Amino acid sequence: MLIELIERSSAMDNQRLETVKRIGTGLAFILYPVLSGVAFAAHPNLLSLEIGGEVSAKVEEFHGNPLMHFGHFVMLLGVPLLIVISLKLMDILKDRSPWLGFIGCVMAVFGGIVLAVDKTALCLVMSAFDTLPAAEYAELLPGIEALFGFEGYLAILYLLPSLPLGFGIQGAGLYRSRAIPRWQSAALIVAMLGLGVAAAVDIDLFGLVATAILAIGFVPLGIQIINEQE
Repeated sequence: MLIELIERSSAMDNQRLETVKRIGTGLAFILYPVLSGVAFAAHPNLLSLEIGGEVSAKVEEFHGNPLMHFGHFVMLLGVPLLIVISLKLMDILKDRSPWLGFIGCVMAVFGGIVLAVDKTALCLVMSAFDTLPAAEYAELLPGIEALFGFEGYLAILYLLPSLPLGFGIQGAGLYRSRAIPRWQSAALIVAMLGLGVAAAVDIDLFGLVATAILAIGFVPLGIQIINEQE
């Protein structure tokens, strides 16, 4: 009798855990586009279509811009959600296109880690430097420019494209296998292409538009995951 009660209790605990995991995963799909949209919208000169820019111009753009720092902090908070999303997409693909799901997940998770490095080194650190008096900040400029020039081990930031590429690979697997409606997987692929281009040319408006496209695919999928039967 006691053993039976323990087994029932354990089964109920497992069911509750699976419910929490399912709802949490679905919320990750819904919340990430929101966080990403806020992050892109917080950039100054959002409507500018000027490509790239000098390192000194980027440093000046970051300096004394608390809204931009907040946006980058929000993007950092989105990294765990990206990892959860990629793992879920790999799970969806495990029976239909397992290799694309796995390879895409490895690349996306690695890219998520690189994104966290980017936002920590170039954003959180810059927000700390902004608390210094102007004279002390000026003395740090050579070091700050080294950060934005990806000097030293920050060269890992050149591998950031692995993030959209990894999700793009998973999107291709989803599209080919029809594991989810094709319009959702197509939205994922187009969004990742857009985010890759936005990062390459440093145009934030492209990133915001790509995030809106991503929401078209992710939000309905997140709702579907939440509403799945046990």
